Amino acid sequence: IDFYPDMEIPKILILVPVLNLTGGVANYYNTLGLNSDENFTYFTINKGKPQSFLGTTYRLLRNYTKFFCIIIKGHYNTVIINPSLTSRSFHRDFVFIILAHLLRKKTVVFFRGWFESFEEQIKTSWFNLLLFRISYARADKYVVLGKIFKKKLIAMGVPPEAKFFIETTVADSSYLEQLNLTHKYQTYQKEIKILFLARMIREKGIYIAIDAFKEYLMRLPKKKSSLIIAGDGPELASVKSYVETERIPNVIFMGNVNGDQKMKLLVESHIMLFPSFTEGLPNSILEGMLYGMPIISRAIGGIPEVIDNNENGFLTESYDPLV
Repeated sequence: IDFYPDMEIPKILILVPVLNLTGGVANYYNTLGLNSDENFTYFTINKGKPQSFLGTTYRLLRNYTKFFCIIIKGHYNTVIINPSLTSRSFHRDFVFIILAHLLRKKTVVFFRGWFESFEEQIKTSWFNLLLFRISYARADKYVVLGKIFKKKLIAMGVPPEAKFFIETTVADSSYLEQLNLTHKYQTYQKEIKILFLARMIREKGIYIAIDAFKEYLMRLPKKKSSLIIAGDGPELASVKSYVETERIPNVIFMGNVNGDQKMKLLVESHIMLFPSFTEGLPNSILEGMLYGMPIISRAIGGIPEVIDNNENGFLTESYDPLV
């Protein structure tokens, strides 16, 4: 995206989580590697570790103070904020935007994850709506993961004339030379490997994916198939217990994967199953497409803008694992 077509790129401070964490924002900026350019600096705002209320409060106050000082000393012109539309991210990041505006810096808001339930909370809460309109709604430019999010933001108070950029997330193509689609199709005839690649939280649709695989095995008992679950998170132990209690065979847990291990999964898997409840545009879907997999997902967020139903995947609006 060319934010500055008529001038040199200014010094830009980008707010990011710890980049060794799993998740779309970390993966996006790890892939781009912008901090190797002297014009860009990554500012870490989230350590990714559970903290007490006092610990969280202290960390936030320290981050806001550090951010204020860095902006002044580093002579940054622009700040890029990467919030998800969740309560935690919303209430943390609006302060960074206000501080940047007080220092007369340009702000770019790149909305990532999108929880429709919290969107409704903003619309129905005068306090949250006020916070949104004095911070996020006053950004200089916006990056969104689909046209639908532009419409939603304008409905929440962003001026219709605001500058929007429609962007996708990124997928690492460095292992594409190892992809042989003919070989992938041949192995598909012998065994179907279904991949679920996401953080282990209920909202990613992990239980729907498992129930759908269970039904699939019942309907096609003679077809050799496996469900590969890759990812880590707070729900992982419960998911493993559910698979064991329901006695579902051929479910393989890989834990958190990256590097060669992750790309090996993408190269060798045949179908990506991702029935998430709410999304922006997940990296894993783009990675699955890049490595030759049809995507089975739900018609939410920006997903319908990259997946054509019955063309490069299958979409449903249902939460029913049989649909």
